[in-house]
Amino acid sequence: MSVSRNTTDTVLDSRMPLSASLPLSNSTVNAPSAPVALSPERERAIRVIKVLLFSASIIPAMVTGAIVFHQGYFDAFAFALVALGLFIGQAGGDYLYYYGTNFHTDQRDAHTKIFAGWRPFFADRLFKDEKTLLAGILCLAIDALIGGYFVFKVGYEILLFALLGGLVAIFFTPLMLRGYKEVVIFITFGPLSMMGAYYALNPTADMTTLAMSIPIACFVTVVAYLKGARYEIRQEAGNTFVIKLNNTIIKSLLIAGYISLILGVVFQVLPVLTLLGLLSIPFAISVVKTVEANRSEVHEYLWATVRSIAVLISFGVLVSIGLIFS
Repeated sequence: MSVSRNTTDTVLDSRMPLSASLPLSNSTVNAPSAPVALSPERERAIRVIKVLLFSASIIPAMVTGAIVFHQGYFDAFAFALVALGLFIGQAGGDYLYYYGTNFHTDQRDAHTKIFAGWRPFFADRLFKDEKTLLAGILCLAIDALIGGYFVFKVGYEILLFALLGGLVAIFFTPLMLRGYKEVVIFITFGPLSMMGAYYALNPTADMTTLAMSIPIACFVTVVAYLKGARYEIRQEAGNTFVIKLNNTIIKSLLIAGYISLILGVVFQVLPVLTLLGLLSIPFAISVVKTVEANRSEVHEYLWATVRSIAVLISFGVLVSIGLIFS
């Protein structure tokens, strides 16, 4: 991906993301900047995005639960623990990522641009910024306890998924700063989280889960890319515009997500009713229309990010319904 960049450009972000990231957090090169004054429209959009971003862990858990229900192995307590584990893992990653980018002041971090001032949940109310490292470690410790339960329940093989998830949370920041964010997001919130969740609920390998993890991974990655893509910011007549956004990756991921769903049905890996997920296409078209413009105002770009999350959520809900009623 080759794009023009100025000194304020970044490599990307999403939210997850110790050891490798600690030097960044102690860096004196990127001192914390003053709070950024946001317009009401921009602040409202960012607040909505912050809440909806947790769909990146909730939707994979929900769809995996629907697959297990479809196959007759559903256990409500185990499913609740799996969903909680994925949710806490994402929250822990947020805290470590925030700490590892020196509280989102590292100039390679997307939060220095239109998401400036972003803080993880509770970081601005329950504890100070410096405590986010401890908060992230606490989240990983809780997930370790949940993992211990599933080791007892299904066997030591589940440790592979737990270990990989923990490594992603710890090393996400340095990987992101080196340009590997989309790859890490795709693998983590797609095949890794869904196959791990499925194994915890029914300790076998499952092609249906693997096939369904691909479109989920595509749509989560679109959200991650929009939240921290390489682009430039230009001020004109008092308005702020997003320009030089490479939208090819966004359109490619959206198309790949829907094609992988159709192919899964064609090859009889996925039930026909999962094609209900195609009803989320209008949200995808809306996202594409915004990013295809030569420039868009910041608030338009932010709401396009919200609509990309709507693609993920609506798709996840619709395919879950299709699985449950198949």
